[in-house]
Amino acid sequence: MVGPTLPWFPMAMAKKVPAAENQTLRQFGTELARLRSLSETSQRTVAGHTQISPQLVGAIERGERYPSLEFSQKADELLNGGDLLGSLWRKMQNDAYPHFIGELVDVEPLTRMFRVYEPQLVPGLLQTEGFARAALTGGNPRESRHAVERLVTGRIERQRIWDGPAPPHMVAVLDEVVLTRPTGGASVMSAQISRMLTMMEKRLLKVLVVPTERDGHPGLTGPFTLLSLEDGREISYVEEALAGRMVHDREGIRTLSLQFGDLQEVALSPAESQRLMMKLKEGFDGTHLA
Repeated sequence: MVGPTLPWFPMAMAKKVPAAENQTLRQFGTELARLRSLSETSQRTVAGHTQISPQLVGAIERGERYPSLEFSQKADELLNGGDLLGSLWRKMQNDAYPHFIGELVDVEPLTRMFRVYEPQLVPGLLQTEGFARAALTGGNPRESRHAVERLVTGRIERQRIWDGPAPPHMVAVLDEVVLTRPTGGASVMSAQISRMLTMMEKRLLKVLVVPTERDGHPGLTGPFTLLSLEDGREISYVEEALAGRMVHDREGIRTLSLQFGDLQEVALSPAESQRLMMKLKEGFDGTHLA
């Protein structure tokens, strides 16, 4: 079975909201200035405590530059913010993306099972920092280094869902090219595959690889994610041209569920996929002997 035909572009192409249009960023700046005024603390003192320049503190207060998580935490500590700045920073991770991604980010912590199909990239929730940086840099060639780093930070922050007492589980069907393309170079790919193998050993993740030689398969329509929420709801996220959309209707979710099942049938078994991943890692390490 082949699901609905959807044009596909990589997720990295989605543009973040410019700083000038991010209301939470402006609110962060206002609250930072208010807390600083209440505590009679200068911008220079904040800069020294957070190890950035006074000019950058001023730009953050004016809503012109994005703060880092480390800055938010240290400023909260210095100004007795009670995690006010930290909570605003976390909200910014949603606001920094288009609304369709924001909805996905909102439900990820409420998900108990992910079923993901990806034909091009390691899924974002599994990416190492090095892989994320390489993928986002390549997918956003006109963005500044600072903008890319914000995207990297936001992506890694989303992965905190794996650290809780009851983490979710993921079944990921990946085209083989996801694991063979040297995104970021050999060392980055070796670390990326190692991370997935570790998650597989912890039973957080099951990976099924669709071999390159498969001639036409149900995944040629593009990537998608099915999410099973803690409250029993099923929703999905489908990537389309220049954007993505959440799918809530039962028929659409049923279609994607059937498509995912078809993809599992054309993929290698979990054991075969694991052996292939180990072999590919050896190749990236330069230790594989033909």
